Amino acid sequence: MKFSPQLNVRTEYNFQESLIRIKDYISFAKKHDFSFVFYAENKSMFGVADFYNQAKKNNLKPIIGLAIDNPETNKSTILYAKNKTGFQNLSFLSSWLMENNLTNFDQEFFDVFNQAISDTVLISEDQQMIEKYGAIVHQLFIPKISYLTSDEYENFIVLSAIKNNITLKEISNVQEEHYFSDEEIKNKNAIDQKQQISQIAEACNFNLFDNSGQYHIANFKTPDNLPINIYLKQLCEESLLKYFNESKTFIEQTQYLKRLTYELSVIDKMGFNNYFLIVWDYVKFAKSQDIIVGPGRGSSAGSLVAFLLEITQIDPIKYNLLFERFLNSERATMPDIDIDFQDDRREEVVEYLFNKYGAHNVAMISTFQTIGAKSAIRDVARAYDINLEIVNAITKNIDLNYQNDLKLAVANNAQLKQYQTEYPELFEAANTLIGLPRQTSTHAAGVVLSDIDLRTILPIKIGFNGIYQTQFDMNFLETLGLIKMDILGLRNLTTLQLIQNNILRSRQIKIKLENIDLNIPEVFKTLNAGDTSGIFQLESPGMTNLIKKMEVNSIEDISIASALFRPGPQEMIEEFIERKKGKKQNYLIDQTLKDILSPTFGIIVYQEQVIQILGLVANFSFAKSDIVRRAMGKKDYKYMESMKTEFISQAIKNNYSPENANTIWDWIEKFASYGFNKSHSIAYSYISYWLAYFKTKYPSEFYAALLSGVIGNETKMTQYLNEAKRKDIIVKSPNVANMSFNYNSSQKLLFLPLTTIKGIGNEFIRKLREAYQNDKNLFSSIFYFTTKMLNNGLNKNLFKALIWSGAFDEFKYSRQTLDENIDQIFSFAEFNKNTKIIDEKLVPILDVQKDIPTVVSANEKEYLGFYVSTHPITTIKAENKDLKAIGIDFIKENQGFTRIIGEIQNIKIFKDKNQNDMAFIEVGDETDTISVTIFASLFEQINELIKLNSILAMDVKMQKYKNTISASLIKIIKVLK
Repeated sequence: MKFSPQLNVRTEYNFQESLIRIKDYISFAKKHDFSFVFYAENKSMFGVADFYNQAKKNNLKPIIGLAIDNPETNKSTILYAKNKTGFQNLSFLSSWLMENNLTNFDQEFFDVFNQAISDTVLISEDQQMIEKYGAIVHQLFIPKISYLTSDEYENFIVLSAIKNNITLKEISNVQEEHYFSDEEIKNKNAIDQKQQISQIAEACNFNLFDNSGQYHIANFKTPDNLPINIYLKQLCEESLLKYFNESKTFIEQTQYLKRLTYELSVIDKMGFNNYFLIVWDYVKFAKSQDIIVGPGRGSSAGSLVAFLLEITQIDPIKYNLLFERFLNSERATMPDIDIDFQDDRREEVVEYLFNKYGAHNVAMISTFQTIGAKSAIRDVARAYDINLEIVNAITKNIDLNYQNDLKLAVANNAQLKQYQTEYPELFEAANTLIGLPRQTSTHAAGVVLSDIDLRTILPIKIGFNGIYQTQFDMNFLETLGLIKMDILGLRNLTTLQLIQNNILRSRQIKIKLENIDLNIPEVFKTLNAGDTSGIFQLESPGMTNLIKKMEVNSIEDISIASALFRPGPQEMIEEFIERKKGKKQNYLIDQTLKDILSPTFGIIVYQEQVIQILGLVANFSFAKSDIVRRAMGKKDYKYMESMKTEFISQAIKNNYSPENANTIWDWIEKFASYGFNKSHSIAYSYISYWLAYFKTKYPSEFYAALLSGVIGNETKMTQYLNEAKRKDIIVKSPNVANMSFNYNSSQKLLFLPLTTIKGIGNEFIRKLREAYQNDKNLFSSIFYFTTKMLNNGLNKNLFKALIWSGAFDEFKYSRQTLDENIDQIFSFAEFNKNTKIIDEKLVPILDVQKDIPTVVSANEKEYLGFYVSTHPITTIKAENKDLKAIGIDFIKENQGFTRIIGEIQNIKIFKDKNQNDMAFIEVGDETDTISVTIFASLFEQINELIKLNSILAMDVKMQKYKNTISASLIKIIKVLK
């Protein structure tokens, strides 16, 4: 069967309307000897860049178009770009279509359409279009093509059912949309179709990615129109002078001046003055609004210019950081200054750029969410109307590692094989859908700023907060001359902001991060004790263990720990610790490398060290050394071989023996791919240190901020609250008069917010605040409160939650009393809700009951997810002292056999390799939680005792595996609850 290029091909980027993947379309074209291929999505242009790129790689001429289906007739109109101007017209049109809901071809639509048709070929089967544009319209046979072969029709019907959220029984009259053969087209009386299509292809000629090496970045306006290089230099020199004057330690000024001159010359030569000023400006804006900006991220922390502009807070000379690792005059790539902002205010920075540079010059970057194996099964199952319990059983067996490969998931799971035998159509259709884009999303950080209207470069769409998004994903932006700026949100910076606010509120002390002493022994003592929970980068069990072993005592030590604790370098951890503690001496491979390697005890930890060694031994420039380092990391053996020859030759000239030179090269080559970016590592170590500082000096304020970030996460809240209690911080129950959304603190007190109560959200608190603003007597009594809040979202369920969480304790009734009198209180409130003044004589007398501690604890657990007043295990331990149980926090520090009393907080049952049931249970006491493994042989005997919320005395064996402490159950001693 013979096939030819066709015009109305729809691909995967018309979400849930096509089964055609671009790669399959290109393969189809190659198989049938096409020389050109057409591409036109309906309204959007999401896949244009990907299609164009793949077609060119396969020596096919890509012809880019835009299809518009008439919403009233469903007939297609297509515009194909003849040249770059035509593409820009399509880009403007698509951008308009993606912003406006097209319901018919009205005058507004035609006003926009008329501006787009120049420099394009117009093809239509829509009568309204044909009548309006007459002779310029090519009237051709243009059926929608949504799958390549006719045997895909059944799967296409499934896709249509999924899109319309109906079952296969409910769907009808789905039109066939396969790729027509030449014979089928001929039978449609499209006699000269092939010739006309060829003529259209000949008329369309442009290079999508031809931007003549020009970068499009917004223009920063300098004061008095100063040349941007002069203004940048002026800013840096003023900042450097200030730094010299304010420095408390000796600074070799000549070194800084020389470095500044060098960096500015490279920035100017590469044409990036504008880029630096733009970043400087939006960082300055953020700081002016008290938005916390990270100390640095990535290689930009190695730039003195970035430091002087206060884009970063890391003095690169102090830490021996290299500018060439960031910007290399011998490697023509864009600078990449990634900036972290506190995550709850990041959007303000993006909005600032949007307002400053213009709506159509600023855009977020689109990403595409694809269909995974589990969602494919669920989607198809809905179409086939398969029982949900069966669907759940199937998806439960799909390992997350096989989300993109259902066939592999089936091959590795006996139960899935059985389900596939029972439901072959389900699995066949699901396999067809996996990997198809479902919808667009937004890149977490990427923003582009252009000096010209973005629509002249690529199509855009409306996004979050009215800010546009590129229709192309990030992979094609730089090729089009757009520079991606990463404006990231970092939760830890928000935590730091909350801590500072807490300290200011509770102690009237304002602390600036940049003024914190970085050499406080007490802070390092906290870290070395393993007290790292809540500390950025350091709180995983493996990292905590490394910090303790290393006995860190500087920012540099924290940085080294972070750099070592990764796949590859981890194999050097024990060697590093032995050297650091003086157990091993004489470890330098060559004494000439002492200054470079002594800080890391002879081990290459950082990429910067590789660059420095290449420079020292072979006199390579740092720029050239960085290129060699990158080649080593990418294992570019051809380039490395040529560089090795040059390295050896230069090293010999530098008085190294051939043997020594070869040894050094081989050694560098071995560790170069392991090296970490020191600039990034040092910068992030500042954040770790700042958090450790606050945890040490201001623990209540620290935990209040930390807990505010995990509201709703019962496991984390329990962990942090238990820690706070161990530090003698008193945890106070929620209080209805405390209308904060976050945890608050005061000296050694920690106040839980109402948002920790299940069922209480921000909206209820907003109504509570409003009610209090209108009536300051709101909290005068439980009766008055209930009466006034009855029309503001308070119901009996919320009332009960407020009782047992302790939020009504201030009304001086026991919780049991309030619970047993709910109906009476609400009856009073209902009777008086429209009364302005409540007669106190009518307030009922409540039947007073005493609280029972175990009941209070159980209800706190139910409504808060954790215990506040009394932990039941504390009581149970006191009643069972003869069992000699150890606290979970203590046993985590040891290995071997021990006894604990704990509550089962979570149960996960799995099949072992022999298909027998085994379990992983989360066990907690008043001190901590731990994961306990129950192997199949024991689980079979005791599974009836393993129940959620039961409290058991048990013997466990503690063990360490891959730097993680866990336990395995040996025996259940006693069921205590």
